[in-house]
Amino acid sequence: MPAPLVDLHMHTTASDGDLEPEELVARCATAGLGTIAVTDHNSTVHVTRAGEECGRRGLELIAACEISTRWQGSEHHLLAYFVPLDDPTFQGRIESVRRSDLERSRWAQVEEAVGPDRVPPFAVLRRLLLEGAAGDARLLAYTSAPQRLYGELFAPGKPLATEPPFQPSLPEAIGWVRAAGGVPVLAHPGATLGDLDPEAVLGELAGEGLGGVEAWTTWHRQETSERFAALAAAVGLAVTAGADFHGPTVKPHVLGPGQVTHNGPEVLEALHEAR
Repeated sequence: MPAPLVDLHMHTTASDGDLEPEELVARCATAGLGTIAVTDHNSTVHVTRAGEECGRRGLELIAACEISTRWQGSEHHLLAYFVPLDDPTFQGRIESVRRSDLERSRWAQVEEAVGPDRVPPFAVLRRLLLEGAAGDARLLAYTSAPQRLYGELFAPGKPLATEPPFQPSLPEAIGWVRAAGGVPVLAHPGATLGDLDPEAVLGELAGEGLGGVEAWTTWHRQETSERFAALAAAVGLAVTAGADFHGPTVKPHVLGPGQVTHNGPEVLEALHEAR
């Protein structure tokens, strides 16, 4: 029998995923996964439910979340593994990030679509905006190419950009996770580091307490994954794997959990060693 596979990055309706935790775990079981981590943005609210469903299906769950940070002028995501659900300091810290994001996207149509306490995926905001502005000549071009809307109107410096929400610096968030007894892992760095020197960045962040790098991910091409796996190993960081599955609304090209390679038991072993 082959060794159980792992997927350490996925989302539920607690953030920008489409599935309830029970549905997500069922998909994981069907995909043949043995160990998973539900990593909602700035929230662990669905970890308990996911854990209960994992228990019913014989899967292992790692308590986790994904923290939004800002560092060197850009947003970076930090995966936090083995985090405590009953630590008021850690929970208060991630809730402050989530709440700041939530407060800038509250309007009646949004609450009707996703509920009053959920940060809406931008895809939902985009759909509601285009539906509400039907016939407005200024937005007509975006009805056939909605994917252009964020970059041309909502990105920083664009006409409809909002003030960024509170986000800790990346080193600060690493400190949050370590203080809570968890393992901080840099998510999909090939998508966020931009012009920064990855070798220098990983060396610096390793000194701050970073425990690993998500090298194997649907955000990376094969050569990018190989490069970050090598860079991580060179500075003694764990190399992890996660599909970043959300569902059809966000990243619809990721068809299900487990859609990632190099996700054998060695990933889990390295993560435990980084604790």
